[in-house]
Amino acid sequence: MHAVVLKYFLEVARCGSIRKAAQSLFVASSAVNRQILRLESELGTELFDRVPTGIRLNAAGERLQQHIRGTLHDFHLMRTELDAMKGERKGHVSVAAMDSLLIEFLPAALENFAESYPAVSYAITSALPSDVPDKVSRGDSDIGISYLGKLPAGLAVVAKAAFPPGVVMAPSHPLAKRAELSFDDCRSYAFIQVSRQSPIHSLVVPEFEKFWDELQPGIACNSTPMVKRLLIGGKGISFFSKIGFMNELARGEVVWRPLANAKINKIEVGILTPTHRTLSHVSLQFVERIALRLKQMALAAAG
Repeated sequence: MHAVVLKYFLEVARCGSIRKAAQSLFVASSAVNRQILRLESELGTELFDRVPTGIRLNAAGERLQQHIRGTLHDFHLMRTELDAMKGERKGHVSVAAMDSLLIEFLPAALENFAESYPAVSYAITSALPSDVPDKVSRGDSDIGISYLGKLPAGLAVVAKAAFPPGVVMAPSHPLAKRAELSFDDCRSYAFIQVSRQSPIHSLVVPEFEKFWDELQPGIACNSTPMVKRLLIGGKGISFFSKIGFMNELARGEVVWRPLANAKINKIEVGILTPTHRTLSHVSLQFVERIALRLKQMALAAAG
């Protein structure tokens, strides 16, 4: 059986929903459903019970899940042993990224990568967007993910996508009814602040810097997970890129509205690597994986 079919099956089993599995995989629900039906047809039995809350594995599905997990474990173990003989699939990956990417984007990418490279170790560092390029340039991290502005010498942008910061809020918020928002629109509403420094501090957008400095937060909190909960609960608005809220947006827990500013709406998120030193084999492979994931998320965000 094709590996994609098994991957889809395991994700549906984990999520208990074809729709949620499709969101996690960044593919259409119809594609996931088609693969599951194909798998059930090949095996000649249903693998899931359809229940009001979604779907769940039946006895046949549980047996298949057990078999797949055991097979994949043995395969990855064997591959690791073979690669160890060649000195491959071992090593260390270090990444510096803005905080919102450490909630869904990087954990999911790391989990996926670890299936192919189980012997790799990682150092993942949260940093202000303006600090990420310097960390990569200095050698503190080998890979950086952040908003793109003027970069220090010795850095290359290996992948990028349009993910400008905008206004995030609960669907019930009065501003959610508008297609785009001006700075004046936002001034009268409770603001939830993650950092005293603007998320695009390193970029030349004077209007936003002035606006940011004048804001008086109703809540200041440096924990993005807590800010997410407060936003979902309707406690205010905040400024984030869509990339940090893909799951919440897909579930309809929050809405995102662009700011009425052409410069801000051209801002991109990019993956940075150094040009003055050579990355390890596993680091280069990890860059390829996250570059693909960034592209998939950009397509999902635009859809």
